[in-house]
Amino acid sequence: MRLSLPVSIIAALPIVRRLQEHHYEAVFVGGSVRDTVLGLPVKDVDIATSARPEQVLKLFERCIPTGLQHGTITVIHDSVSYEVTTFRQESVYEAHRKPESVLYITDLEGDLLRRDFTMNAMALTDKGELLDPFGGLRDLKRGTIRCVGDADSRFQEDALRMLRAIRFIGVYQLSPALQTWKALIRHRGLMKYIAMERVQAELDKMLAGEAPQRGLHFVADSGLLLYLKEPFLEETERLLKGNYRSKNPVMLFSRLNQLKSVDLRWAAIAIGTNMSLEAVLHMLRVLRFSNNRIKSITAIVAIHKEILMHAEETDERKLHLSWISAIIRYGERSAIEWLEVARTISEPQQTLPADLLTRLADWLNKMPISSLKQLDVCGNDLTAHVKRPAGPWVSEWLNKLLLMTASGGLPNKRMQLIEQAIKWDEEDNNHE
Repeated sequence: MRLSLPVSIIAALPIVRRLQEHHYEAVFVGGSVRDTVLGLPVKDVDIATSARPEQVLKLFERCIPTGLQHGTITVIHDSVSYEVTTFRQESVYEAHRKPESVLYITDLEGDLLRRDFTMNAMALTDKGELLDPFGGLRDLKRGTIRCVGDADSRFQEDALRMLRAIRFIGVYQLSPALQTWKALIRHRGLMKYIAMERVQAELDKMLAGEAPQRGLHFVADSGLLLYLKEPFLEETERLLKGNYRSKNPVMLFSRLNQLKSVDLRWAAIAIGTNMSLEAVLHMLRVLRFSNNRIKSITAIVAIHKEILMHAEETDERKLHLSWISAIIRYGERSAIEWLEVARTISEPQQTLPADLLTRLADWLNKMPISSLKQLDVCGNDLTAHVKRPAGPWVSEWLNKLLLMTASGGLPNKRMQLIEQAIKWDEEDNNHE
């Protein structure tokens, strides 16, 4: 079978042909071949060759020995980096993650045999000929993900492959072959060997796909996240074992893919499954999210919980002030992101009326300011005009002035803000 080469692979042809000119075999492998078969945009282009690492280093001027111990050299061509790896077999895997050593070989099929799934064990020549010794094309046409060779061996070699399988199921909307799925369930206890950073990276990629809800369904059904190196809180584990799996994630998050940001999708999952703020914070820390990402996601969840508490408020002014307070506390950006998430969640218990969301969005748009930096007075202004020594009252009054101004109760004018502070001071003095 011959395929048309995409632009990104054509750009790497000079590397393949230079290797061939020196009588080495060289082909394109991995995700770039899979995505070419599927007609999808190709990202990273990887090359496999019979040339040994030291031979690759001699052939190309710009090289980086990124993975020299495993036979990988990064070749830079026209400012683009390409990983060129020698055909190899791998020894026993260390801690169910990495091979202890590699053996260089000259046989392409032997190299493809060590790979995880049939769809990733195809190769493409510089002429566009597809080399597919393990039926990857057939499996893709059937919408099936299948391990290369023995599934038990593949998952025992590298336990991360189990989570990669779930990610591919979601991203490419596949179904697992029966023996592959049974092997995954048998060996899920090996997830304890995988670094939490790697788990997070796979889950992020899964959620970034076009059908994240499908990936979530298989994550829940597999129970993989119950066997990680570090456990979640009991609440989260109970959710994974029962409540979440009893609901169909495909239905629960049917519009999750409408959210462009992965972090918004994480927030939507936390809200849709009604996780406590404590459980969300713990989960993100266990998965090694950065502090910035944790702050962003938990702010959205916190806003949702606050709005739920005030959603039935009949006093419009109280509802307005509680919303403005939330915006000030968590930031305008978080409030905008929460509105986006709230419009997307399709779980009835967590959904807020559309008219309420419209009112909240309108109030947000009409806010004249949303932070102390925008307030037209500072602490020095207050201490200069109010006859009392500086103290905690300064911060307290600045925040009160911010709330009044943000809610439209007071213009953001320096003298009017100072006058309001003087008025509070006089009221305090009269009560003494």
